[in-house]
Amino acid sequence: MKTSSMPTMTRRDFLKHTACASSALIAPRLAHSASGSQRQPNILYLMTDQHRGDCLGCAGNAVIKTPNLDSIAAEGVRFSNAYTSTPSCTPARNALLTGLSPWHHGMLGYGRVAGQYRFELPQALRDAGYYLFGIGKMHWYPQRKLRGYYGLLLDESGRSETPGFVSDYRLWFREQAPDLDPDATGIGWNDYRAKPYALPERFHPTTWTGDRAVEFLANHARPEPFLLKVSFARPHSPYDPPQRFFDMYDVDDMPAPSVGDWAKR
Repeated sequence: MKTSSMPTMTRRDFLKHTACASSALIAPRLAHSASGSQRQPNILYLMTDQHRGDCLGCAGNAVIKTPNLDSIAAEGVRFSNAYTSTPSCTPARNALLTGLSPWHHGMLGYGRVAGQYRFELPQALRDAGYYLFGIGKMHWYPQRKLRGYYGLLLDESGRSETPGFVSDYRLWFREQAPDLDPDATGIGWNDYRAKPYALPERFHPTTWTGDRAVEFLANHARPEPFLLKVSFARPHSPYDPPQRFFDMYDVDDMPAPSVGDWAKR
C-alpha cells in the first residue's frame, strides 16, 4: 500500500493561515448577527498597561488586592496561559488592533503604530453595526485617528507625538485646576521610582478615565450595541498611586522577586 506524505507546515505558516481563516470567519458572523433580529451584546473592553499576569488575587497572588478584577474573573473565564507575542508596548497593542503577530503587522520592537492596516478590529466591529467609543490610552499614531471609533477621550500619558496634540485629560485638568501642575508628583513616564500621587485623588489620570467611562455608560442611549474601550495608563509608570492605595501594602509583606536561573549568568 502506497501512502502519500503530507506537505510540512511551519509554525509561522500555521499561524498565518489560522489568522486569515479566523478573520474571514469572524467578520461575516458579526455582520450576520448585527443584521439579525436579536440585539447583539454591549461590550465593555477594559485594558490596563504593563499589568503583570500574576498580579491578580484570582491568579493565586496572596499579597495583591484586586477584588474587582477577581470578581470579573469569578463570573467569567480567566485565560491562565495567554501570552503577548511582543512584550513591549506598541507592538502588543498593534496585535490587539490587527489580530496579527509581529511578523505580519511589522512591529518587532517599540515604535509607532502605522497609520492604516488592511484589517483593523474596531472598523470591523463598526461595519458590523457597533457604536465604538474609546477612553484613555490608545497609543497609536496619529494620536486622534479614530480607526473605526466614533469618538475618543484620550489620556496619552503626557506624550505629544502629533503636532499640537494635547490630550483630553490634560485639557480637562487645565479647566479643573489651572494653577496646579499635572506632573507635580515628579516621576517620569518610564521611571522606576514610586511615590504617592501629590495631588487630590480626583485629579489622578486613573480616576479621570474611570469617571469618563461611568459617564458614558450612564448616558449612552443610542439604539445600536456599543463597544466601550476603557484603557487605563496605569499600572505602567509613573508609579504614583494615591496615598490610600500606597498605604495598602507593607514592604515587609512583599515576597522576594522571582529571578530565573538565566539571570545568574
